[in-house]
Amino acid sequence: MEDSNQVIIGMPKIEGSKISYEYEFRGEWKSLFKLEEKFWITYSRDISEIPEGIAIIPLLANILPIAWVCDAAIVVPVCDKAFYESIDNFKQGYREMYPMLTFGGTIEVGEIQENHSITHGKKAAFFSGGVDAFNTLVCHADESPTLITLWGADVKLEDEKGWERVQTHIRNTAISFGLDFVTVKSKFRCFLNEWKLGERVKESGDGWWHGFQHGIGIISHAAPVAYLDGIDLIYFASSFTAADKGKVTCASDPTIDNHVRFGDTAVCHDGYESDRQQKIQHIVDYSRKNSVKIALRVCWESSGGSNCCQCEKCWRTILALFAEGENPIDYDFAYTSGELSRLSKNVRYKEYYKYINKAIYKTIQKRMQSVCAKKRLPKEIRWFYDCDIDRRLMPSFADRVVNKLARIWYRL
Repeated sequence: MEDSNQVIIGMPKIEGSKISYEYEFRGEWKSLFKLEEKFWITYSRDISEIPEGIAIIPLLANILPIAWVCDAAIVVPVCDKAFYESIDNFKQGYREMYPMLTFGGTIEVGEIQENHSITHGKKAAFFSGGVDAFNTLVCHADESPTLITLWGADVKLEDEKGWERVQTHIRNTAISFGLDFVTVKSKFRCFLNEWKLGERVKESGDGWWHGFQHGIGIISHAAPVAYLDGIDLIYFASSFTAADKGKVTCASDPTIDNHVRFGDTAVCHDGYESDRQQKIQHIVDYSRKNSVKIALRVCWESSGGSNCCQCEKCWRTILALFAEGENPIDYDFAYTSGELSRLSKNVRYKEYYKYINKAIYKTIQKRMQSVCAKKRLPKEIRWFYDCDIDRRLMPSFADRVVNKLARIWYRL
């Protein structure tokens, strides 16, 4: 058994607002982990009263998919009963998503704990500040969900300036909506070798973070807060829609998220019925009706926690806001007219077409044509209003040559 893949996990150590873990990996799969990086989590509140069976969930959830694809054995001293009994259900979601892979592995638990909260009836929502998260927030604002935000997911732990900005954004949002919020700092991406894991599952056609980790890997961090606050339901915003089923893979999917349980808490993969433009429409409608200023944070390329207004994701969100008759500057896209012109030219003449989803842009264009008059749009983006998206945003080889010459011309 010495050569088999195995992890021996010790009892989690809970001190004040921190949970730290001890574990030992055996077998060839050790190379998939950064053994020098220990997994720990800190919360913005005291969580020292949680049982060990709840505290073990974040580590266990982030190791489980690796154990499945490596056919590894997990030996753990304690586990929450509800989470333990839900594992086979959300594991089936992975199997259905990636039929080309084999999901094996075993889990041996020393003590299975039945954990129940003292109070009940509260709701929570993971909140990143992006379109998906804000859609979930405005659609469930009347339920007063506690906002939970994770440092270490899209904002790196070393980016303290970026996190400070994100935290200010969360605090301001919570105040505007009259909500409680909890922040969590986690090493859950640091203790893995994501590149090697990506190579391990390359047959799936997706990367480790996007395709395997970020759903239950993030959701599991809510277990301590849910237990302490009596949270019955956690909303986790969808990244894709039902129309994308079978076209894209993602670790966050209804077939996975909706089966996760811990203590008395269930999870809802939220917003799956709405496409991105519809979500932006919901956000805009809420802002107008309730006179609430909403600052979107969509950019993952910026290192400072703000919108760079230079990348494709910022561009499509800016266009989508214009399509709703809004000024993107009012939603925290801080650009000048010159910067908007430069961004427009980047999309029109550079190689952003590699990252562009034609269906998304066609939806934006259709909405823009139904809501806005072309002459009322900034002149820098009027070309998009009635352009041929198939040709303009997905150029042929000949178009790419022309675009390259145009880029040279614009630099002169």
